[in-house]
Amino acid sequence: MEQPPPSVDFGYLLERTISLVYGGATQAGEGVSANFLFSTQQLALLGMAISVVMLALLVYFKTRLVVVEHEGLHAKEEEERAQMQAPEQSAKNPRWERVVALTSSGEESDWRRAIMEADVMLGELLSDKGYLGESIGEQLKLANPLQFTTLDIAWQAHKMRNALAHLGEAFPLSVRDARATVDQYARVFEEFGII
Repeated sequence: MEQPPPSVDFGYLLERTISLVYGGATQAGEGVSANFLFSTQQLALLGMAISVVMLALLVYFKTRLVVVEHEGLHAKEEEERAQMQAPEQSAKNPRWERVVALTSSGEESDWRRAIMEADVMLGELLSDKGYLGESIGEQLKLANPLQFTTLDIAWQAHKMRNALAHLGEAFPLSVRDARATVDQYARVFEEFGII
């Protein structure tokens, strides 16, 4: 026959714990109650003191946070004001400046070179931005129009470059068409911030 597992007398354990804590009183009488009440009051006072200190720290840190945020906002406004007052300095792209200079030339061969160079810049831009494909045409086909708002304009410019490359001198290029194509490339480059 199996014996039942021993039971635990929690009342006895509580009485022994109280007697150890409160110096030998084994009865849950007045001595234990007075000691227990005194300890509870002391603990409550300590808790209130800690709460007041924590509340004071909370108010201090909240105030400091507001001051720091205000100073940061003020500094940001000052910086923006200084930028607005500074003379406008455009970040120049020397390659693009060369394309523009070629477009301003009176020679049709320079206009062709301008379009070719702009298309090379477009290819580098697409590769740098992570568009997949072995050619500019493939990269443009796989581009997402939601992330590339000037995609149709890039296509039009690239088609002009293809016509120039495949037909060569047989494709007549007017100054108007050259400038319109270079302007299309400019709009694409402005979207991506390279000019």
